Amino acid sequence: MERLYQPDFSSIFGAKYANAFTYGQIDSLIWPIFNDIEGSKALIKLLELKNHDGRSYFYNRKISIEDEKVELFSSNVKNGFVQAMDLNKSYGITNDDVLSVVGSDPEIFKGILSFNLENSAIADLESKANQIPVVGVVLYPSFCKIDITDVNNQNLLELLNYCKKKEYFVKIDVGNMNLPENYAEYTTYDKVKSFLSRNPEIIFVLSGLDISGDFNLYYQLLKLYNNLWIEMDPRNFGGMTPTDCFTELFSIKGFIQNAWHRIIIGSATPTLEISQMKRGFLEATEILNFPQRNLLKSWAFRNANRLCLAIFEPIIDPNLFGAVKEIKKIKQIENDNDVIISYNVKLRSFAITQLLFITDLIKNLYKSCLEKNPHFTDGEIFIRSYHTTVSLIINEHEFGNYLDMHYKFAEISSRDSSQFLHTVRALENRPDFNHFDHDMANEYSNRQLILPVLDGEIKIGGRENFYALVTFGPRTFNIHIKIKLTKGK
Repeated sequence: MERLYQPDFSSIFGAKYANAFTYGQIDSLIWPIFNDIEGSKALIKLLELKNHDGRSYFYNRKISIEDEKVELFSSNVKNGFVQAMDLNKSYGITNDDVLSVVGSDPEIFKGILSFNLENSAIADLESKANQIPVVGVVLYPSFCKIDITDVNNQNLLELLNYCKKKEYFVKIDVGNMNLPENYAEYTTYDKVKSFLSRNPEIIFVLSGLDISGDFNLYYQLLKLYNNLWIEMDPRNFGGMTPTDCFTELFSIKGFIQNAWHRIIIGSATPTLEISQMKRGFLEATEILNFPQRNLLKSWAFRNANRLCLAIFEPIIDPNLFGAVKEIKKIKQIENDNDVIISYNVKLRSFAITQLLFITDLIKNLYKSCLEKNPHFTDGEIFIRSYHTTVSLIINEHEFGNYLDMHYKFAEISSRDSSQFLHTVRALENRPDFNHFDHDMANEYSNRQLILPVLDGEIKIGGRENFYALVTFGPRTFNIHIKIKLTKGK
């Protein structure tokens, strides 16, 4: 259902991400531990580590690469991030372990490399990136004693600059793992906050937070720094089931509003199955309201595509989902005092109900007209819909407000129309059952808009933007735009 009622996300994320479903879903945390891939000496030692009760520190389900592909496919997940764990100790998960797994099928798997920063990381990072697709880097400050606030740490600064240049994200693991020698003072809230404040141009992902412990503390940083994302993985659970954990997360006041577009979800395979993470997520979203449920189902497992712009290709051509399909000048009248240009604009929606952002279309048409007729600086822009279920709206384009409006209209259009008389065979020998679409066109919007132009500027409020509300889609439709200008004095 979320696909049928999705917004046009191009005005939030850009044209490449207009339709969320052009991209596959991603498991953002897979450990490279598989029966049919020979592990490094460090990995073997990690799996041999026992606690004082004689139990393994690192749980391993003993699965093969083929088993993992089946798990991903069965959960409708297209890609997986395979992550290293350089702890600057004799045990861990090396970048070569990642290389072995990702190299076995780079179409499915992508690498997250790890460095302890005792030495420069750049040469190894470049070498691995030439062999496999790399999406990011992960640091484990509490295990490696990396002071992320140390401005004199040249190896850290060099790595950050390199990641910025290559558009790699940097994952900071807060250290909620039951492994020896964990120095929590290196990942305190204050240190992470200071680190984020000094690096605003790199995307950082906080990983390993515990919903029963430190999650609410670190989550506050998400409100302060737009470049901070959060990874959900089994360490979030704190003794809960996946369903209970996601339910708890989604019940935090403001969490969905602040984080829906900056969440990634990892299974920590082979610790847990991606199917269990997916089931818990889907069960938890069912109790949410219409906008939150649809928004999370659209993006929570797809957000990671936007972390690595150069890596992921769309499943289908994203150009299919551009709102503006054709602009045709149908008439132009000019004299010494006036110029009148009329356009027929063909637009396309790709959901049952969609709110299309058309501000740029209007401004670009006016800008083009003014450039060709620089002395004609006063007048008006007239916009009209040709369709009874396509209407025009003026409102603020803060993306939260845009989404609120879109999902409000989508939810209204999804209501049962069976009680109304418009649920009959129409004159055109087709079924009509869209009472609420006609209702919205009358109640919430306009058939036409007139925008004044004075001294070469469209005179509108600083927060005013323009939308076409189109229902009963997906569909192509037309609007009429006429620009009438007179010569200024």
